[in-house]
Amino acid sequence: MTHPRHLLAVLALALCPWASAAAAPSAPARPVRLSQLAIPGDPAFVRVARDVIDVVFAIDPSIAANGGLFDDAVRVPSYTPAVVDALVTRLDKDLAAMRTMPWRSWDADAQIDLRWVFANAETARRQLALERAFVHRPAAWLEPLANDLIAFTSYVPEDRARPARVWALVPAMLAEVRQLAKQVTARDRETAQRLLLALSDMARADGSAAARTAAHELVAYRAELSAQTPAREFAVIGADQFAWRLAHSMLVTLSPAELLAAARAELARIDGELAELKPRLGKPATATSEVRKRAQSLARAGLLQLYDDVEVALQKATRLAGFVTIPDRVGPIRARETPDAMVPLTGDGGSMTPPPTFVSSNVGYWNVEHFRDDWSEDQRLETVTTFDGWQGNFMGPYAAHEGFPGHHLQLAIARLHADPIRSILPDGVQNEGWGLYAEEELWRHGGLGASPAARAAILRSYRFRAARVVYDVNIETGVWDLQTGADFQQRVAKGKGKVNEDVLRSIQWPTQLSWYFTGKMQIVALKAEYKRKRGAAYSDREFHDAFLAEGSIPIALIRCKLLGEPVPPL
Repeated sequence: MTHPRHLLAVLALALCPWASAAAAPSAPARPVRLSQLAIPGDPAFVRVARDVIDVVFAIDPSIAANGGLFDDAVRVPSYTPAVVDALVTRLDKDLAAMRTMPWRSWDADAQIDLRWVFANAETARRQLALERAFVHRPAAWLEPLANDLIAFTSYVPEDRARPARVWALVPAMLAEVRQLAKQVTARDRETAQRLLLALSDMARADGSAAARTAAHELVAYRAELSAQTPAREFAVIGADQFAWRLAHSMLVTLSPAELLAAARAELARIDGELAELKPRLGKPATATSEVRKRAQSLARAGLLQLYDDVEVALQKATRLAGFVTIPDRVGPIRARETPDAMVPLTGDGGSMTPPPTFVSSNVGYWNVEHFRDDWSEDQRLETVTTFDGWQGNFMGPYAAHEGFPGHHLQLAIARLHADPIRSILPDGVQNEGWGLYAEEELWRHGGLGASPAARAAILRSYRFRAARVVYDVNIETGVWDLQTGADFQQRVAKGKGKVNEDVLRSIQWPTQLSWYFTGKMQIVALKAEYKRKRGAAYSDREFHDAFLAEGSIPIALIRCKLLGEPVPPL
């Protein structure tokens, strides 16, 4: 999973409590705006593409910041009726213009660009006009704000002016939240309270006059939320909207029922293979005195170094296996503690952030759990032994997913694409699908060894993502409540599961939990068809390089380049 990225160690430590000592200095970013980007194609399309992207930035300014377009990121979301009407009107005009363009006469890349911009415009319009999550979800404002400020602190910590301008917008933004978010649910209130706490801490750490004022307002709104009594536990987009997102946002030709059936079939297959492997797994090795000594001395810097060492090993293993190219311009990925303002939505750890397109640094970051000084001896020992045996436990696929050959490699390559449409409008299905696919591909090429434990770890990781589809679809289509989803996820008796951040993703980010399985399924199908097309000339390396070279776009559109299929209609 991907999120905000880059820290300058010394300044960031002074600015915020969550900065990682492992962070590397970054050169100042080039002052690039959306209006300056060299978008290829017909001039009429370029004008429309800029407008659609600007609307996307208006809904989530952190997308601009995460691309390195910092001037475009100096804003906060707004959902007043006047603003929503104006944005919808712009999108309607842009969608109508794209429908009249002679795009079928353009070359394949130009057709793909238009189709991807069209999908983004449709999705943004749907969010604004029909889904309207902002009526019950304060995080519709708070989450983009948090990620925007994290991006500034991460990528350009020497820049104090832009964050101050963002902080200055917060009091008016919160006044709008109070006015419009009148149907806050219990779960939305819980998420908002955690975000407000993290944001107020960030504001105090910033120290500017604007940030101090913002901190006061954030604390006040948190207290107001605490006094409310929500009428509902949570809200969902519903079956029709879920099906629409599959077809229009994800460009997937499956209904929710078909996706659910595919996931359940894979779960049965995975469980069968795990059952066959179980007698061969053996027992965990007993910790030696040397390992116990290392565990006793484990500290924050040492924990981050353990993560870094695994990624160095994985980068080497990926190069040796030779199934995908690591371009020279792809930099390292380094561990840092997860920024506090991300934790309410992602949990503590389990995400990464690639370098933005328009900055000079090529360093990505793996957002991992916070080290706690009060960890018990057993917790420290478990941590050290997990890293010692990473090739045969969950750490192997986890590290492969977030770093090499997963997200970091994929998104670092997308960052190098000459077409900004392919790098600043990320496709979550392709991103998460590749991350999950890359885990098994690394194992298949020997990068995790040949032990039964390594295979079991890959299967368990895949099972976790396939199971997500089951509770994502059932919760968002109104069949299950959150507790049923938690019980299924944790495979416990009715009412015994914990509704954790992962289960809550189903209502925070509709369809996101389904991206992993859906994306991997599409990549595997594309690979089989590409292999048939290429015949004796096929190689895994050629396929993977060709796939990643298309940038961050839906797999349905990558098929058009690799297989020569027509671009899907509007």
